[in-house]
Amino acid sequence: MEEDRVLLPFDLLGSLAHARMLTRQGLLPLSAGRALVRELVRLRREAEKGTFSLDAALEDVHMNVESALTSRLGDVGARLPTGRSRNDQVATDLALYLRDALMELEERCLGSSRALLAQAGGPQGRYVVPAMTHLQDAQRVYLAQILQVHARRLARDAARLRQVRASMVFCPLGSGALAGSSLPLDRAYTARALGFREPHPNAMDAVSDRDSAAETLAAIALLGVHLSSLAEEWVLWSTPQFARLRLDDAFVTTSSLMPHKRNPDLAELLRAESGPLTGLGVAHLVTLKGLPLAYNRDLQTLKPLLFEGVRRALRALRVLEPMVRTARFHPSTGSEARSSPTASVELADELVRAGVPFREAHRRVARFLLEREQDPRAWSELSRAEWSSAFPELRERSWAPPASHQEPERRRTSGGSSWAEVSRDRRLLTRALERSRTSLQQERARVRTLEERLETGPIEGPASRTHSRSSGH
Repeated sequence: MEEDRVLLPFDLLGSLAHARMLTRQGLLPLSAGRALVRELVRLRREAEKGTFSLDAALEDVHMNVESALTSRLGDVGARLPTGRSRNDQVATDLALYLRDALMELEERCLGSSRALLAQAGGPQGRYVVPAMTHLQDAQRVYLAQILQVHARRLARDAARLRQVRASMVFCPLGSGALAGSSLPLDRAYTARALGFREPHPNAMDAVSDRDSAAETLAAIALLGVHLSSLAEEWVLWSTPQFARLRLDDAFVTTSSLMPHKRNPDLAELLRAESGPLTGLGVAHLVTLKGLPLAYNRDLQTLKPLLFEGVRRALRALRVLEPMVRTARFHPSTGSEARSSPTASVELADELVRAGVPFREAHRRVARFLLEREQDPRAWSELSRAEWSSAFPELRERSWAPPASHQEPERRRTSGGSSWAEVSRDRRLLTRALERSRTSLQQERARVRTLEERLETGPIEGPASRTHSRSSGH
């Protein structure tokens, strides 16, 4: 029962559409239909306030709703199950729940992505830092480029969640246990009333399909991986050894023994979410893999996996956005800001410009680095004679090792580290996020309108339905 509690508002919404359809089809008297709709709306208000008490003895939310209606309306309440089964009912509830959950997850992903872009576009985004491969300093880039990588990952997560939602076009309601109904149901009406494109064309598939839940958990698992990657970087950056980041006090804790500690606990917890989020998706698929058609009670065990995955992902995203917005980054200082061997790629490229084959240039620069391992001087402190001795090809060239702040600007290829390219990337992503936000707002408005119509719209009987068709409405 507690697992099913989250489905209560969606079960009531589906019941509203079903009650209206039964009334339109003449399967319910108009007075009974009006009473059912009125009572279902009242139950929805109770569910919103948390005052709808669920009785565990009644097994699930479907039977609780039926029991509440019967106790209040008598035989009228007992008419609502006409033409449907708990099999198609739970499939519909899950679809409605997922639609809402996917919109909220998408919104949170977009919000965190925008927060990263805001940091990237601010003054801190111009800081030059060493990017890393294998956790070793690689080439120097603007901090904005790194932040925008994480922003793009979250934007892709939002797009994946949106794709799952967009694929949910079929309405299971009216499929019955697995074979439909001999009653004159109007499944197209309930599908449209609930915001689906059309009724599911295969009743057996409708009651057993859990693809959307599996796809949601897969998308959430990848989101968890992306959160873990960002969190791992920020845990490292907040250490004194890196000293690139200071998290706001709200996101760190101190040691129970050592007062000087600022432990990045919230980032560590974000990093930890990847394991459970991946495991929930695996558990879901492993349960599905051995099931024959159509409905099996095993499917009941999948619901808490989905609900927990959504809860964990939302909880993590609620932490991420304010943590990003309040983070403070530090520019490179001291030896890290001086010309260093990370400019070795620029030296090799300069030798290529002088006519040296790249593989030979690579070998000679690597040998030069090896020979200078014990030399404490920065590259900018070497004399022209030393450069000329090591690389005679540079004698007639004006090349000098770039300072750290100059290095990113040398890479101007599309997608490179120059500020012009980083800014272009940010503009493209900003526009894409804005389009996604607008589309999401429109979908939320559409769903709200549908719910309002189900709650407050006129209730049609067979006669009014016939009239509305003949008059073109």
